[in-house]
Amino acid sequence: MNFKNNMFKLILLIFSVTLGISISEIFARYLGLGNPLLYFSDPLVGYRLKPNQSEKRRNKAFVTSDFEGFRIDPDIKLDPKSKFIVFVGDSVTYGGTYIDNSDTFASLYCRLFNDKKVCLNNGVNSWGTLNMGRFISNFEIYSKRTPVKFILVILPGDERRNFRSFSDTPFWSNQPRQPKAINEIMRFILFNYINPILESPKSKEINEQEFMQTELKLSKQLSQSWSELDALLDKSKYPIDVVITPPRYWFEKDVGKKEYLLYNELLTSLKSKNIKNKCNLFLYIEEEYHPDLYVDSVHLSDKGHKLWSKKLKQCIKSSK
Repeated sequence: MNFKNNMFKLILLIFSVTLGISISEIFARYLGLGNPLLYFSDPLVGYRLKPNQSEKRRNKAFVTSDFEGFRIDPDIKLDPKSKFIVFVGDSVTYGGTYIDNSDTFASLYCRLFNDKKVCLNNGVNSWGTLNMGRFISNFEIYSKRTPVKFILVILPGDERRNFRSFSDTPFWSNQPRQPKAINEIMRFILFNYINPILESPKSKEINEQEFMQTELKLSKQLSQSWSELDALLDKSKYPIDVVITPPRYWFEKDVGKKEYLLYNELLTSLKSKNIKNKCNLFLYIEEEYHPDLYVDSVHLSDKGHKLWSKKLKQCIKSSK
């Protein structure tokens, strides 16, 4: 009798776990998980989106990549007279997988013109400034198109990433195994939350000398990264506009104004002959700022992407 009871409990347990996993998987699929966008590792620029992808993700947003790995507005019709503008940046420019290709500020920017401009979005999650600079200076390796210019969009802090490789990220190079949605969630949790817990905590004690040395290293790293970026941009075959996209705290904290001035100085420090316009969006956004322009500390909502595209046009035009 005990054997039968134990077997029944075991079967019930297995059934309950299986049912729970199945329900969780179905719900996560409903939310748009389980089919992550895929990347490929690249020795020169770190990694990029794999070409020819099309997935429906969160908020039923369609995220696609074209035959060269760019996000592009699917409603744009290409013809021999198309003028390509290539956006390069990190996840803010990429737009996230909760935003349709056609609704990113890169796509919306080209809709503001009537002269067959086509925007190619090469924003890549977690890229640092050296990934961006290498891509721009070696563009002909990655595309057969001839751009009229690049628009390089830098988020403050991108320079601290230096050069990111694919192993530094939680992204996928192949589809996850079943249950796909749960595996996607687990990798994200493992990379962002579990791994840091398993590491030894940092000592909170730091003397004044160590603090000063750390500040000095950070200052030199900032200067060095922008100098290296400048050298890479100088190798480009095409003109470049450099844009700073402000994080949310620039509008909400006193330190924001100080950082705004710092990044103005960094923009001024760029001397490459290929840079045609330099633009800090902070002042253009400030008067219309509202928290709902962001979905978190740096990434934009649909409303934010719309405003960014308009202010980007104004900012670049006024910097000429």
